[in-house]
Amino acid sequence: MNPRVKEILSIKPYIIEALWSDDKVRKIDFGSFLSDYFQKEQSHYYKILNEQRFLEAKTDGRTIYWDDVSEMVDYDGKLIPAPLDFCPDVLFEQSVLAD
Repeated sequence: MNPRVKEILSIKPYIIEALWSDDKVRKIDFGSFLSDYFQKEQSHYYKILNEQRFLEAKTDGRTIYWDDVSEMVDYDGKLIPAPLDFCPDVLFEQSVLAD
């Protein structure tokens, strides 16, 4: 199993530097990773490529997510806000060790 995101250390537009569960600091360049979505306004990924929204990234100790970017149907059939998160394995594969 790959390491998980333990803590976000810094967030700049489209780049997140995080401490991982293996105690290494890695950077993820979401601008490169999600470059195909900069023009796709209907995509959930497009929503986090807004600079201000991108800076709202959080971690739950496993992965990186943004609150209320997506929607889901709850048990009552109501459409409710939902977070957008990424598989931590994908984030690990897209990351590089920080300098």
